[in-house]
Amino acid sequence: MKRKTLVLACALIGLLVTSPLAGTAPAQEKKIVAKLADILSPDHPHSRTWMYFAEKVKERTGGRVEIQVFHSAQLGQTKDLFQSLQAGSIEMAKMPTSFSNEWIPEVKVFDLAYLFHGRDELWRVFRGDVGKRFMNQIYPKYGLTGIMWVDDGGRSIFTNKPVRKPEDLKGLKIRVQPSDIQIQAINEMGGIATPMAFGEVYLALQQKVLDGAENSPVLFWTSKQWEVCKVYSLTEQFWSVSTLLANKKWWDGLPKDVQTQLLAAGQDAEKYFLEIYTGDEQKAYGWLKEKGVQIITDVDKATFEKRVQPVYAGFEKKYGREIVDQVRAAATKK
Repeated sequence: MKRKTLVLACALIGLLVTSPLAGTAPAQEKKIVAKLADILSPDHPHSRTWMYFAEKVKERTGGRVEIQVFHSAQLGQTKDLFQSLQAGSIEMAKMPTSFSNEWIPEVKVFDLAYLFHGRDELWRVFRGDVGKRFMNQIYPKYGLTGIMWVDDGGRSIFTNKPVRKPEDLKGLKIRVQPSDIQIQAINEMGGIATPMAFGEVYLALQQKVLDGAENSPVLFWTSKQWEVCKVYSLTEQFWSVSTLLANKKWWDGLPKDVQTQLLAAGQDAEKYFLEIYTGDEQKAYGWLKEKGVQIITDVDKATFEKRVQPVYAGFEKKYGREIVDQVRAAATKK
């Protein structure tokens, strides 16, 4: 009898020890998993930057946050990504201003031709008051949170003939991004602007639906569009501006320390991006030359810049001159 009582007592003690009610240790914190989407190939500097960002997030949060990177339009083209981002079905995505300006008119300023004369000017704007205003005030109005900036270099025209002056563009159908400002600019420069999704460009060039397109040397290389266009003219009319954005509702639900860690990882990733992108940019010119692409450097940029002034007049009439002046002042500030 005594033995049975002892066994029963031990069993009851065991149940109490293993019971959830008996434990005093806090439950393990649930890992935060977020999707980050882009349309570019895994070898592009943007995609490599997102992978680096994911690593830094894991490191800074001690594994509390996992960023799953989806490249190569695995989750859709840019318009799909924007809609998914606002709906919250994906947490983060890279968004070029030339695509998001359909929904965020303030970013149209970055589409103006010859607004910037080099990467240094662009990044002075990103890191100054104008850049902070976009991140902290403008994007949140649209249910988004800005995490970091990237660029994709100066965009130049490529076709199968040199483009040195506006007359050289006459009659040429040039693919542009779906930006009314960029469409008007290419038309003013002398071409026939033809908006088209990025994924459709190669075939359109191959089938002569397009005569050419415009993009950065890095994206011209990684997209393999040099296989069908053998002349790259350094018109450098636009600078590609993109932001890594997060769904604001999701972001606001994160612990404050996690938000801080993600923004710090974003700063790490910006530095990493600039290091690898500038290196790839120089390599791209060498690779293109090896593949027989002619690089045209003696472009009359001054004349092209004069030709696009009506675009500025139209922009300022519709949106005001203040934002243009602010960007230019920030860009040239020493």
